[in-house]
Amino acid sequence: MANNRLLIVGASGFLGHALCDVSCDDWERTPASRSGQKGHLVVDLTQPTLVHEVVAQVRPRWVINSAAMTSVDGCERNPALARAIHVDGTRNLVQACERVGCGLVNLSTNYVFDGEKGRYAEGDEAHPVNVYGQTKLESEVILLNALCPGIVVRTAVLYGFHPSCRPNFVTWAISSLAGREAIRVVIDEWANPTFVDELAAFIFKLCGTDFRGVVHFGGADFLTRFEMVERICAVMGLDFSLVSSITSAEFGQLAQRPLRAGLTTALARTLCDIVPASFEHNLRQLKGVFHKIVNTYV
Repeated sequence: MANNRLLIVGASGFLGHALCDVSCDDWERTPASRSGQKGHLVVDLTQPTLVHEVVAQVRPRWVINSAAMTSVDGCERNPALARAIHVDGTRNLVQACERVGCGLVNLSTNYVFDGEKGRYAEGDEAHPVNVYGQTKLESEVILLNALCPGIVVRTAVLYGFHPSCRPNFVTWAISSLAGREAIRVVIDEWANPTFVDELAAFIFKLCGTDFRGVVHFGGADFLTRFEMVERICAVMGLDFSLVSSITSAEFGQLAQRPLRAGLTTALARTLCDIVPASFEHNLRQLKGVFHKIVNTYV
């Protein structure tokens, strides 16, 4: 391909790390993050001039925006910041991409849906029930109405292990139970948990296609959080008696969660050959780094 450059925005985050670390020979990747850690360009999505300068400097074929305010309750507490990052940040990226003539891949979420029926297809009506989902939906609209090539990738419950990243639900459960800590897990929130390295590989493949629009990518299994922990204990040999169930309402989180918010992924399967493995298969992959997970987070 004539231009094989990708600009990875949010490279210091969980998905950002995967996008930088997963093996890929087809693309030349430039990481960028607000922290500007070693080897990263500095980019703050809330600063339009800086965004434009970085995109113009790299002149990529695609910008992949994995930056987000990932705390759902944090978005509820500070909706202005969530809007600045998700909505204004996407608008700034779109304008920069339009000027340079490159495309933008924007990561979104199953939380754009209300969770009344799940699983959801790309054409189902979005109806978010919290600030995180609402601001992500608004970012989708901005990109889909842009003049630059645009792809929205909705996904759900990312898991995996990258040691420099904060724990995700799976690594939190592993490290807590390995440390003999009793945990409470919601029994009525369903989704299809997504292995972060598979998502990264899918995005790379997607950038080499002519697809434009919204696509869903998620794991092979539709599970509750409680069922996820059951399988984690079975694969990792952890004590399931330390786990107690609780409903989402009883848990009392600040932001409402959509309960049945999984995604259908039939369209994704027509676009490339990345087929998500089962949750248990990917857990067995993580079992190989079990001690690293425990030593990182306990």
